[in-house]
Amino acid sequence: MDAGYEYADTIIVGGGIAGLSLAIALGRCGFSAMILEAADAPDQLAAGGSSLDCWDSRVSALTPASQSFLTDLGVWSRITRMRAGPYTDMRVWDGEGTGRIHFSADEFDAPVLGNIVENRVTVNALIDELAGHSNLSLQWSDAIIDLDISLPDQVRVTTQSGRRYITPLLVGADGARSFVRSQLGFATREWSYEQRAIVGTVALASSHEETCHQAFLGTGPLALLPLAQHDLCSFVWSLDQSVSDDVSALTDAAFITAMNRALGGNTPEVVGCGPRAAFPLYQCHAIDYVCPRVVLVADAAHAIHPLAGQGINLGLADVCVLAEELTRASEADIDWGDMAVLRRYQRRRKGENLAMMAVMEAFKRGFGSTDPVVRVLRNWGLGWVDSTAPIKRWLARQAIA
Repeated sequence: MDAGYEYADTIIVGGGIAGLSLAIALGRCGFSAMILEAADAPDQLAAGGSSLDCWDSRVSALTPASQSFLTDLGVWSRITRMRAGPYTDMRVWDGEGTGRIHFSADEFDAPVLGNIVENRVTVNALIDELAGHSNLSLQWSDAIIDLDISLPDQVRVTTQSGRRYITPLLVGADGARSFVRSQLGFATREWSYEQRAIVGTVALASSHEETCHQAFLGTGPLALLPLAQHDLCSFVWSLDQSVSDDVSALTDAAFITAMNRALGGNTPEVVGCGPRAAFPLYQCHAIDYVCPRVVLVADAAHAIHPLAGQGINLGLADVCVLAEELTRASEADIDWGDMAVLRRYQRRRKGENLAMMAVMEAFKRGFGSTDPVVRVLRNWGLGWVDSTAPIKRWLARQAIA
């Protein structure tokens, strides 16, 4: 080993849900892994907090498949001990018309359709699990300043603190604005949706009854997502840039009024609102997920519109497949950083990711259209799907698988 360099079987850039879960998956299979995260360590979740400002404004709709993977990692029980909001029903409607569709877990012989979990809850649970693995390390507040992939069998990494690492495989799990992706020149296809998403937590006048609500409005979709407390929901309101600044600037009282008006009486009344945050929306897909000794996962490889909450589920599926391929290579005494191994991961994931991105794009374009013919067709389509059991069942399986 080169003097002055710390070795790890894998170096993972990014200490979010994807990076942490990949480290644990690899650690359980005997790999050593070092996670490097430029940001500070997150705050620990306050025990028993129930006021609106105690809830993370960023949440994920974790499907049963994601829950199963997190269970395999030993993490799901930690999450449920903190807090998770199961949802058994999903109601979707066109705010510009009469079309609507209702999915229920009972229709599909499933206990739930999924769980709404705050991102910091998932991250905290992953950090707790990671601490029990002696072959895994996590370095906070230490940005990478140099990546050297010029050598044939290793990657060299230098961080802001002056620490140097060497590894046969570098993983970019550092989010939609990936440093690894941009630094190494991965080509992408990307465009702005010219929307901003406002997120936060709201209180309801009555129970959410474990139901997700989503309205497709002329200015963008609005979703209420049930939290572990029966009268609280997380919300994601995606708004065209022409109106997002004005809505973001509203007082809490005016914002609540605007939200209730947008929801059109189809949900329990919103009566309170916690802190709000906003971020721009765009789609980005790396043309290739791999280059020699480097691989991208989750949002670093593909960032999509949040209207169906599928981003993290695609990311966890990436992690699961990559861990399988690296473990298979190791067990066969094959170099797990070899391009043949990495390309197998890419082949297994790219098609599914592109298909989901296409579906999200179609929803975004179709429900964002002001064309009267498109409005008629989408309202007819929602009603037809709701009354056609095989099609409805297929759609639901795509969302919860």
